[in-house]
Amino acid sequence: MKSCPIIYKKVDQNAARVLAGLVTTLGILFIQAPQLSIVLILVYDFSIRVSGYPKMSILFHISKFLAKFMKLKKQEVDAGPKVFASKLGFLFVISILVAFLFGYALTSVLLMGALAACAFLEAAFAFCIGCEIYAIFHKLIHKVLVREFVFFRK
Repeated sequence: MKSCPIIYKKVDQNAARVLAGLVTTLGILFIQAPQLSIVLILVYDFSIRVSGYPKMSILFHISKFLAKFMKLKKQEVDAGPKVFASKLGFLFVISILVAFLFGYALTSVLLMGALAACAFLEAAFAFCIGCEIYAIFHKLIHKVLVREFVFFRK
């Protein structure tokens, strides 16, 4: 059973998918020619969105413009899965930055490939890897807590 985090705040699904397409594009550009500037753009953008200030995000504004330009109908969905995916993306881009700065170019490219693949799935098919990871994480945490609770009851 699929489970996603719910925060009862709405976002435009189509603008989020366009944003994922922008992340995919930047990821592909990095894979073709690894540049620190691309990683820094992603680190800045993910950190701003994770901090709760999406309106300060460059990619947010570009995606809103492109969604309007492409005349995509606004489709509101709960923001929880998008916020969780942004947090996972932030962890990825920080890992990419660290690997790149310490000279692990192949590792940074592979991590960027994974991030770009996840973003592509969201952009092209509205398939959220974050929801799948959240479901696994939620199930593991639940099992650990239940096991610990039963252990302490005896």
